[in-house]
Amino acid sequence: MIDRIFAAPKGTALEAGIDFALAHGLDYEIPTFYEVENLDNREAEITRYRHLLRDFQGILSMHGPIFDTNVVSLDPEILKISQHRYRQAIDVAKTLDVRYLVFHSQWTPIYRAANATRLWVNKVTDFWLKLLEEEVKDSNLTILIENFLDDDPESIQTILTRVNSPHLKACVDIGHINIFSQRSPIDWLQELGGQVAYIHAHNNGGALDSHDSFEKGLIDMEGFLNHLALLPQKIHLAIETATIEGLASSYELIKPHLSVQKEQFLAKSFLI
Repeated sequence: MIDRIFAAPKGTALEAGIDFALAHGLDYEIPTFYEVENLDNREAEITRYRHLLRDFQGILSMHGPIFDTNVVSLDPEILKISQHRYRQAIDVAKTLDVRYLVFHSQWTPIYRAANATRLWVNKVTDFWLKLLEEEVKDSNLTILIENFLDDDPESIQTILTRVNSPHLKACVDIGHINIFSQRSPIDWLQELGGQVAYIHAHNNGGALDSHDSFEKGLIDMEGFLNHLALLPQKIHLAIETATIEGLASSYELIKPHLSVQKEQFLAKSFLI
């Protein structure tokens, strides 16, 4: 079931996204630290967010660096800077009392073509075991591995099962699934099961990662939202649209499902 909703607009004025979250009582996903220049300028960015979020009482999530990182690279220099960026993002998240920090899985089809997926899974598992022990285990932070180029959930599932930590869970991005996977978002949820803690929800036409509103694209959002109401675990859903208008219209589509979900919960409680 949907537990909490995060406003997570991309490419819009920060004030507009935060104001929307405040006006509707939503949680908020910090977007700017996926850009490495903001990690390098993190003291000023942290000060800016503390000012913008001065009236915010909800839960914060955050997106970590996306591009050009490979935390298990065979090149020691790329490995060093990639792991440094991840540690920077974790430090920012802990400083801002962020509860959920999203990193892309960084799987690419190259690993499958080179018959190296198993090796990659082993190295990524070792990386997360070490990083959680050193940086996360005594915090309130949960790291979320998000699918991007992944064509199926198997690798993410294997990593999460092996690490087996409450500090490492899955973020299912349904827009990415629509572009890069032949399987449906519901298939992904079923296979990952209780490992899913968070969803990036947006729509697209199947070719570009356009972060459109729920009603604009090929994904059956009504069916997907109906399925979420039936899941046994509580899941956070982030509306990750490219515009505030898309955020607003998508939130309106979610609201009836929240009412149905509440009625189902009350009915079950009465029967018990």
